[in-house]
Amino acid sequence: MDVKQFLLISVVVAVVAIAAVWKWGPKWSGIIGLATTHDESKLEAGKKAASHKSSRNRIIPPPLKDLKKDYKVRLVYFVPSDREAKPKYREKAEVLMRVVADVYRREMKAHKQDTRGLDFEFGEDGRLKVHLVKAKHSAVFYTGQPLEVDRLLNTQQQEIWEATGFFRNRPCLVFSEAGAVAEARPLPQVFSGLACVSGDIFRDEVTANTIEEQIDKLMGHGHSGNKSRSKESQTSNGVLIHELGHIFGMLHDTRDPRNIMMRGYDGLGKMFDPKTAAERPVRFSLAHARMAATTRFFSESFDEQDSEPPRIEEFQLASPARAGQKTVEFSLKMSDDGGLGSMVALQRGGGQIDALVSEMDFGGDKMVSKTLSFTCPQPLLAKQPLVYVMNVIDLNGNLAQAVADAQVMP
Repeated sequence: MDVKQFLLISVVVAVVAIAAVWKWGPKWSGIIGLATTHDESKLEAGKKAASHKSSRNRIIPPPLKDLKKDYKVRLVYFVPSDREAKPKYREKAEVLMRVVADVYRREMKAHKQDTRGLDFEFGEDGRLKVHLVKAKHSAVFYTGQPLEVDRLLNTQQQEIWEATGFFRNRPCLVFSEAGAVAEARPLPQVFSGLACVSGDIFRDEVTANTIEEQIDKLMGHGHSGNKSRSKESQTSNGVLIHELGHIFGMLHDTRDPRNIMMRGYDGLGKMFDPKTAAERPVRFSLAHARMAATTRFFSESFDEQDSEPPRIEEFQLASPARAGQKTVEFSLKMSDDGGLGSMVALQRGGGQIDALVSEMDFGGDKMVSKTLSFTCPQPLLAKQPLVYVMNVIDLNGNLAQAVADAQVMP
């Protein structure tokens, strides 16, 4: 089978499995029935399990435990036929996920979001499960030459489905030996998605075999004073948190350099230093913590029978965007039978990088019709293209997205 045939089959299977893949903003690089009961005993047990082991000079994330949720993150190690799996990848994946889970849990707590945290698939041996997918083709088959990100995601996704099964309720975090990328493709219609990072993260220089050694790396103690190596460890581990954030409805957020959805994770080691941890040197904004906490991966109470996303009837500029403006007016109209949760909106273009320009908590309102002011980080530049992306979630964890294109008028 040649590459064109394979890609054609991949697209057909994807279309059958999912009605449509979102044009998700960050990729530039979507009460009926019986509600479940909020389980206080599970929540309290999760909080106790999250207690930290701390020494005088570092904070150690707690071990991962199977939280028995129906909505879990699936880990995959994708190895093309001309590449070799790196040693100790399973141990290193567990170390990385302990850091990821700990940051999410601590930030949810900081924003007063009640959750037991993020859950993962576990094997029969009780350990974190990592699906090793030995791919059928060499790396260039998946990447193309030069690298094509969409091709890489499509071809990997197809083979992963074939090897592990279609992953409904299972967003997939892929460590790929095919290409060095960091991309996320949410599939909210099936509470899933694909986040892909480079398999180079399993190099000994980047990730340790034990959590204690990894925290030393993140804090700069494990590289014999080599700051660039520590920076690589922090960035590589932090990218996992960032890309999963896109799966949970987050957009890029440049309002605060400490934000994980910016590049705040470059300083991840400070989260594990008792002298700086309380200051939350790496963080999620309230808007993003609120968004993630409403997803089924963190929420402790939602109506599983509700699978309908919010209906967005209108998302457009109320008047033309003009050069020099620092605010734009947007008309917004949407509804949801189970109640609307929150929204975040991002601006790209107009002479600036991605920036979060609006957020709102709808508090369960079933219908919203209003005009909002979006605050631009800098005055708009004439004739520049603009793209606005809005993500909105309902109270039962269903995500929807709207995109509006415009151009800055003189």
